[in-house]
Amino acid sequence: MAKRRPNGGGTITKRADGRYQAAVYVPQPDGTTKRKYAYGKTYDECDRKRRELLDRASDGIPTPTRDMTLGQWFDYWLERIVKPDLAPGSYRTYEQTVRNHLRPRLGSKVMVKLGVKELRAVVARLAEEKGAKTAKHSLRVLSAALAAAMVEDIGLTRNVAKLVHVRASTDSGTSWDAVTVLRFLAEARRRTVYYPAFLLLCLLGLRRAEVCGLRWENIDLDSRILWVEQQRQRTSAGTIDVELKTDTSKAPLPLPAQCIAPLRWTRMRTAAMRASALASGRPWADDPDGHVFVTRTGQPLQAACLYATLQRVRVRAGLGKMNPKGLRKSCGTLLVHLRVHPRIIKAILRHSRIATTLDIYAEALDPDVIEAVGQLDRLLRQPARIRQLEAHQHAADPD
Repeated sequence: MAKRRPNGGGTITKRADGRYQAAVYVPQPDGTTKRKYAYGKTYDECDRKRRELLDRASDGIPTPTRDMTLGQWFDYWLERIVKPDLAPGSYRTYEQTVRNHLRPRLGSKVMVKLGVKELRAVVARLAEEKGAKTAKHSLRVLSAALAAAMVEDIGLTRNVAKLVHVRASTDSGTSWDAVTVLRFLAEARRRTVYYPAFLLLCLLGLRRAEVCGLRWENIDLDSRILWVEQQRQRTSAGTIDVELKTDTSKAPLPLPAQCIAPLRWTRMRTAAMRASALASGRPWADDPDGHVFVTRTGQPLQAACLYATLQRVRVRAGLGKMNPKGLRKSCGTLLVHLRVHPRIIKAILRHSRIATTLDIYAEALDPDVIEAVGQLDRLLRQPARIRQLEAHQHAADPD
């Protein structure tokens, strides 16, 4: 006779259909305990699943059940899956979307019972209240959450978010032409000490966080090479340098000649500010990481400060709306006009996929297309030439 299992060890029974059923009390993401069922065709298969559930419980890992609501799953998904695996910025975006849009509308719904018709109605109302772009983004976040839930053994068999669609225009931002970029840089040179940072944004298409995370050890002014190896992000532990999102973002780039002198001036300015602060007793924070761009007190430059400086310079120059991401796109667009191959643009902008580069390439006006339309325009401005072509056509086709 088999030994009786200790309390908390779960039970295994044989169902009327011949399968075996294991029942184990497991912890939930909200701190409660619920009975979880697992099934197997044989006793050994069912017993293996029972032990796996007990192992998870002993390790303190919650195991969701079929009656879990979306609100409970969002808590588990954000803390156990998104936060450890994704970048802090991605976590903040997901958390804000869940808190502002998904939880108020879907938090009380049982996850495995959510249907396409119900979700479509919720998304339609969200689009009416907040706009189609917000609804589309919220649907993407929900799809990611449900895709993660399908991996867990909670009975979810389909991702209903993939069956609902929202029509929203794609806004990839604006870009400036070469003349506008030159006007902006000329104003930045007069107005701000962070002019070298804007040079890197415009000439190399660096991201704002990458510029703020740039260190002197990443720059070789003599060989004119710049290595992008980290970015400065705001996290729960404060604003720190973190790894780049993809390996393709880590790449050496040729440093444009006009960046050399401003960067040398930046290094001398930092040294002079440090010496002056120490001599006069003003606050100064020595940066152990040696960031290129620092504030008046020696702290590494924050992305928000760089953004505010950009807007101040833009307004003084009398230019339209723009942000650091738009300057990065302007870099890609200008490279297109210089007839640079998309593969080279991908290497400069360090995109992980050529499709991302091709999106920029497709939005920019191809020089060959501009020339072709110009030739057509010139042709249609010459009635005499059109009559001559018609005469040739009639002569070649006398019938």
